[in-house]
Amino acid sequence: MWTCDKCKRIFKRAKQPHSCRSVPIEDHFKNKKKAKKIFDYLAGRIEKKAGKVKIISLPCCIHLFGIYDFLAALPKRESLEVRIAANRIIDSSRLVQSVPLSGKNYKNCFEITSEKEIDDEFIGWLRESYFLKPGN
Repeated sequence: MWTCDKCKRIFKRAKQPHSCRSVPIEDHFKNKKKAKKIFDYLAGRIEKKAGKVKIISLPCCIHLFGIYDFLAALPKRESLEVRIAANRIIDSSRLVQSVPLSGKNYKNCFEITSEKEIDDEFIGWLRESYFLKPGN
């Protein structure tokens, strides 16, 4: 694992190409109060059920780091798109899309429209992602 000295992001490989540019997290939530409420609830549940998270706000989205970079959140006006890594395609009707990543991992995408959707099943998937080691 490698941490960029400038932006403090953690990567699998040393000197991995990336942008160190960040944006204030509030920029992602302009005119998106519902997404902000869902995001705050989600982050709180992750910290309670999985562990501490570091939130990094990039121009494209918001990344959450636990042990590794495990979640990307994309706020929308009435929802929060959540992308989590897993070593499988999560078999659920709640899954919007799954995209292969490097190695055996997949990016599993969900559209969250209320805090009720962040239930025990969803938290289980988040824990799985939180503890997933890159490349495994």
